[in-house]
Order: sequence, then C-alpha cells, then structure tokens
Amino acid sequence: MSAEANKTLVCEFLLAWNRGDFESMARYWAPNMVHHTRTGTYGPAEVYSLISGFVAAFPDLHFTIENMVAEGDFVATRMTAQAMHMQPFMGLPATGRRIKCSVMGLVRIEAGHIVEHWNIMDELHLMQQLGLVSDAHLEALASS
Repeated sequence: MSAEANKTLVCEFLLAWNRGDFESMARYWAPNMVHHTRTGTYGPAEVYSLISGFVAAFPDLHFTIENMVAEGDFVATRMTAQAMHMQPFMGLPATGRRIKCSVMGLVRIEAGHIVEHWNIMDELHLMQQLGLVSDAHLEALASS
C-alpha cells in the first residue's frame, strides 16, 4: 500500500475509535498484531481488554489528529485525546473531570492491516488532571 493509503487506513481506524465501534477497529488489526507500550508488549486480545477498560472509564474518548506523517509501511500520528472521567480508572473513582492530553502513535501496516503499534501518552499530565499528581509536581518537572 502507498503511504497515502496507509494514512487513510489510520484515519479510518481513528474514526471507528471515536465512534466507539470496537468491532470495526478490530478489523484493522492483523491477527498477529502487536501493541508496544512502556509496560510491555500485547496481542489483540490483550489490546481489546486494555482499550475496553480505558473506554469504560472515559466513554466519550475522542482523538483529534494534529499531525500525521507516513513513510513506507509506517504512519506516525500526533493526536489530542479528550474525554470525561466517568468510571473508576487506576483505582481512582470517577471524578467527572474532563481530561485532555497528547498522544503519539506509530503503526506499521502490512497488507492493509495494523501489525504493530507503539503508543506514548502524556500519562503524567493525565494523572495531574485527575488529581493524582499535584500541579506543583508537574510544574517542577517542566522547569527542570
């Protein structure tokens, strides 16, 4: 597939995510898809479980694409995620707070399917917005 076709695939995947259409999202994954995070590497069933838990806590999760770059089989996307914290998350009861944070994703595409995904979310800013990290701690980190 061309770089432009790969970008279109990622856009369609994110549109399905924004609709909360997990069935459509899963159709974009290769059967052997691997998701890489700072905590480990996961297959499709584990990814579905992780996504389901996050979306349960933030049911109106919406990604806005800020930038997208494609080269060969890879598509990199910088996004803004926004949602309301409506169910328990990381042991924290629902706060009703609106969160907004940056997310960077890199996918590798083969034969029209996502075979690998790397994800980096501004988790520290997310935790600050939920009240788990103080404003002073976040500011101290930013100024160092």
